[in-house]
Amino acid sequence: MSAKRELPFKTSTLSQSFSSPFTPNNSSAISPHKYTNALIHESSPYLLQHAHNPVNWEPWSEKALARAKAENKPIIVSIGYSTCHWCHVMERESFEDEATAAVMNEHFVCIKVDREERPDVDRIYMEACQAISGGGGWPLNAFLLPDGRPYYAGTYYPPVAKYNRPSWTGVLAQMSKVFHEDRNTVEEQANRLIENIRGGGTRLLKIEPTAENHTAWRETLTEKLRANYDLRRGGFGGAPKFPMSQSLEVLLANGVLYEEFNDQHLAAHGVLAMLDGGIYDHLGGGFSRYTVDAEWRVPHFEKMLYDNALLLRLMAKLQMVLPNQRFLEGIAETTAWLQREMLLPGGGYRAALDADSEGVEGKYYIWDYEELAGLLPADQLELVVAFFGVTEAGNWEEENSNILYRPDTLAAVAASLDLSTEIATVKLAEAKKTLHEYQFKNRVHPGADDKLILQWNALLISGWSWCYRATGDEKYRELATGLWQTLTEQLYVKGQWHRNLTNGDLGAPAFLDDYAALAEAAIDLHDITFELDYAVPASAGDASLTNAAAIVDYILATFSMPEGPMCYLRGIEDSELPVASLDLFDNALPSGNSQLAHSLLRLSHLTGKDHYLTRGEEMLAAMSGSLERYPSSFGGWAHAALLHAAPVRELVVAGPGARAAAGQFLSRYRPELLIVASPEAREDLSLLQNRYLPGELRFYVCENQSCQLPVGTVTEAEDQLDR
Repeated sequence: MSAKRELPFKTSTLSQSFSSPFTPNNSSAISPHKYTNALIHESSPYLLQHAHNPVNWEPWSEKALARAKAENKPIIVSIGYSTCHWCHVMERESFEDEATAAVMNEHFVCIKVDREERPDVDRIYMEACQAISGGGGWPLNAFLLPDGRPYYAGTYYPPVAKYNRPSWTGVLAQMSKVFHEDRNTVEEQANRLIENIRGGGTRLLKIEPTAENHTAWRETLTEKLRANYDLRRGGFGGAPKFPMSQSLEVLLANGVLYEEFNDQHLAAHGVLAMLDGGIYDHLGGGFSRYTVDAEWRVPHFEKMLYDNALLLRLMAKLQMVLPNQRFLEGIAETTAWLQREMLLPGGGYRAALDADSEGVEGKYYIWDYEELAGLLPADQLELVVAFFGVTEAGNWEEENSNILYRPDTLAAVAASLDLSTEIATVKLAEAKKTLHEYQFKNRVHPGADDKLILQWNALLISGWSWCYRATGDEKYRELATGLWQTLTEQLYVKGQWHRNLTNGDLGAPAFLDDYAALAEAAIDLHDITFELDYAVPASAGDASLTNAAAIVDYILATFSMPEGPMCYLRGIEDSELPVASLDLFDNALPSGNSQLAHSLLRLSHLTGKDHYLTRGEEMLAAMSGSLERYPSSFGGWAHAALLHAAPVRELVVAGPGARAAAGQFLSRYRPELLIVASPEAREDLSLLQNRYLPGELRFYVCENQSCQLPVGTVTEAEDQLDR
């Protein structure tokens, strides 16, 4: 790895350009306050939002658990995150109400948890909620025995019974009553929930595959994904509709590996539908978390860093396979939004932007016709109204309000207005610039969560690594390597990685998901820089956790289950939690276990070490039945399995100018191909042994441990790869 380098952007300039209209997601900044609780000493924006509730909230800690035991009180653990709309609603309705707070304070020990800081706590009580109700979400409100075992859990509760939900005060009364008057039943319920949580992950590992060979397994899996695809509207399933970028990546990889061209086009169709829809911010760039409808029209307006990181990766891969100006625009506009609105003053990227502005969901993003008419000349107004589906009455349920989306192509709209596409393109760009500048300068910005989260930023490194491969634009490689440097400087302290940094305060030690995303990011950086120090230790004595192999070795030593091939979300030693959490699902975020399996298999190919291969294959084998039956829930696993089942191919470039030469092979999406390049002799890796000839540049193409004759030019090597 090269020496430390300057970041490829000036963090102070970019962050200050956004900080003046920026709204910190921290209600504690408002003064004066009638109440202040223990959360005032925390750094989490979500916890600080609740620091002036009349509820006597405490942060999750052994001290709070000890108080519950000493006072023999049940615990309320209320879990959410700062950009969660319904978390805000429940706070306004219940947690800011003095009478409700008095009941909570008298009968419970009340604990607030930021799910993004403590995914281990969130995971356990979310599993309890799902076991009880069959569903989950945030805010998550769990009722615990003093030792932390859950006996009841739910999500949002209104102040009075409605929406087919009981009132929050009614739930409080019932949970306190059963705790004190029917303790045996409560204990039995808690024990059943703990056993359910403990056995949930292992049950997934025991599902047997039905396919007898790789081909049958692959066809079963991909056919199920195709069957769930919305051919008319794009994406998977109905309302609400989520990007599900990992499932689209599976279709794309399968399409490329096995020349299933329909799968390639389904993946492209899904992303283009999102780029047309209201889920995409057509003025500022970036994607919202999901839409409440099946048409991609009406977004839940919060923007999460991880969604955009994963979608950058997917758009980049699509651009490599099915080039389209729309993918390039999506990559460029989303990157511009990240740098403009998500970049933290010290480097790295904040976690999220809120859906709400001035207490109203989506207020920052929606437009009424009269407002547009006052900002744009008549010719631009006519074009904007037609192109973005604007109406005077409004195009969704909010009166006179419009969400910008693209109901038709620019060429069709231009033709309907008797304009050439070239003139329409110029006019539209001018109008978008006017509207975005007005929006940015004059509207109250959504609140933001300023946590620098290791896992999410590592995903962004991977996203930008693929953007570099797709575009050849050096900017994306600099963004990826610069962000890696920032993470090592801010979150790697005294040999320990941390989950997050918030307002200068380091969070908990990193979890499995953080390390797994970091390992994959390191391998992706190797793949675009060909600097082996990202993947393997620089020397035999290098013990730092700043390369993929060292990170993976640490994961296996620290997080492995006592029995079985998987890893817990958190090391089990000295845990205050009542049960260890095993997460195998690839939901909005890839699971740490699926990312680990993928990195193990990639490292086995790169290093030639059999123990990586063995462990990775054991993990895939344990999940084979589950991912065959439920591929949309295990997109990361399915992607890793597809790539592992493909023929093993490698291109080794050795000699003077090896890295520059190898870079010429990056623009095509060959998911099964490993490219290794070294300008000097490296006998520590089997792939490079005996392949360096002083003064000569050589290319070695191999497949399934069988190599073709070495050649001396890019063209010759490309011909061998295409045979």
